[in-house]
Amino acid sequence: MAQSSSKELRPRCRNRSGHLLLASLFLCGVLAACNNTCITFTSSPPSGTGGIKVGNPAPSCTLPKATGTVRVEIHAIQPSDATSVSDRIQHIFVSIRGIEIHPGTIADDASPDWQELAPELTKQPLQIDLMRGAAPPGAREPFGERVVIPAGVYRQVRLRFLANQPSTDDRLPGKSACGSAGFNCVVMADGRVEPLLFDGAAPEFRITSERIEGGSLFIPPDADTDLVIEFNASWVLVSSAGEGVRLRPTLTGKAGVGLQRP
Repeated sequence: MAQSSSKELRPRCRNRSGHLLLASLFLCGVLAACNNTCITFTSSPPSGTGGIKVGNPAPSCTLPKATGTVRVEIHAIQPSDATSVSDRIQHIFVSIRGIEIHPGTIADDASPDWQELAPELTKQPLQIDLMRGAAPPGAREPFGERVVIPAGVYRQVRLRFLANQPSTDDRLPGKSACGSAGFNCVVMADGRVEPLLFDGAAPEFRITSERIEGGSLFIPPDADTDLVIEFNASWVLVSSAGEGVRLRPTLTGKAGVGLQRP
């Protein structure tokens, strides 16, 4: 009876080792896909003993991240509330020092998840005329070269501008078309130059999901994507001690992937 009982127990022990090996392999696959962790299993038959070793990071287990390429297109449209020739905007000059997108609806300025779409601007800001693509209707011009970023869904766009009164250590784009108005301005049809206003202390502009076509930007893997940013200059009342109350231009905008004009 004892010999018969011993024979019956052996296959059960082997099955248990097999099950443990399969479970370890499954766990290794799950963890390797989740957080770059790899598990190795060694067994010592016929005793059925084994060991599990965890390694993190594990280069041999790391899966490559999917990426896509993005090119930015920026332009402005003529405000629809222009009432006379003298009120029409001919140029919108902005000095850009950064264009980024973020996957979250809320993001700190220093978040590591911001993806830079124009890395050359971090070294040298560039002043451009947003109205350069306003005519003929439907015309657009690419801004910078295509860049490679992680594929996925992004919900926020941030444009950083050079301040109209930059600090002494800021890099400058060279001669400004705004003259004494600073580095960001609008030029009217009658030659008037007005400085642009930005909300908040930092000279930047954020386009959140409410102003993004479809609520988010999808960057597919292994594909070229055009991110279109469209601006419109609107007018706000500003009060100052020296000038009293007057209208000053400010920017509104929207973004999308392959966004079409209305």
